[in-house]
Amino acid sequence: MLYNFIKKLRILLKNLVLCPNCNKINLKKKLKGNEVAVCSYCGNILYRSIENLDKSLFSYAFSGLIFLIISLFYPIINLEIVGYYGVLNIIDTIIYLFENGYLFISLFTFFTIVFFPFLILINVLLFSLTLKYKKLAKFFLINITILKDYVYLDIFFIAILVSMIKIFDYGYLSINVGFFSFIIVFIIFFILFKYYNISMYWDLFENV
Repeated sequence: MLYNFIKKLRILLKNLVLCPNCNKINLKKKLKGNEVAVCSYCGNILYRSIENLDKSLFSYAFSGLIFLIISLFYPIINLEIVGYYGVLNIIDTIIYLFENGYLFISLFTFFTIVFFPFLILINVLLFSLTLKYKKLAKFFLINITILKDYVYLDIFFIAILVSMIKIFDYGYLSINVGFFSFIIVFIIFFILFKYYNISMYWDLFENV
């Protein structure tokens, strides 16, 4: 009898969702297509439909890997200051910082801009491909859940914009393909972890 009670309680709790905006409890319902569930109290978006989510995750992760590689190795901006002309890309910048003694900044940039984003995209890609194999998919999903908080693309993007504004006062610069690729990577990460949230990944895992 106690076992049945616990089982029913688990099913009930599984079908409840807490609104992060007003902290009110809502009953979870199944969605179709592009439907969105909103809080019945404040109207805040709670979650989106997971229909075809695995295909979307694969597409975004694969595209993200391609554009991340382009943004790392292709020039972000071309500089021309008082006769000096240079081309700047992310990998060369990290190496330059490391060689000139900026050990912490170079390692922080490498891990948060290169290593973790690359690792997360690989895990999202493999998660979407291994959903039928529960143990393997869960391993990748746990990695995603942990690693997503160690990416700071937004900070790096703001730093680039501030630097560009300051450089305009002293010389000429032109935006290159690496910069546009980085913007696309930034948008892809926004879609993967803001438009889709991590709870949707777990819902997908449990419902396949």
